[in-house]
Amino acid sequence: MRDHTTTAIFNSTQNYNPYITESTFPIEHTLTVEGRAIVQGRDILKELDEMRDALLLLKRDVAMEAKYPKLRGLKDAYEAQLEKYKTFEALK
Repeated sequence: MRDHTTTAIFNSTQNYNPYITESTFPIEHTLTVEGRAIVQGRDILKELDEMRDALLLLKRDVAMEAKYPKLRGLKDAYEAQLEKYKTFEALK
């Protein structure tokens, strides 16, 4: 029984694997990567960190949030207040 489909991609200018595999696994399956995830020479986690920093998003500690649920509320309140100040500054 096949659990994926393969589609050929024709691109003569790139030197990539010419196939895309489309999974048909049920949604509850996950992909876990131990170590770095590099796609076409780009470090995915590094790029996500850079995007988070550029968007001024707070770094979360999910384990601590699970242990202390009030942390999530404080983070949300801080972000809401920060947005109000940004709007105020933009209107000055």
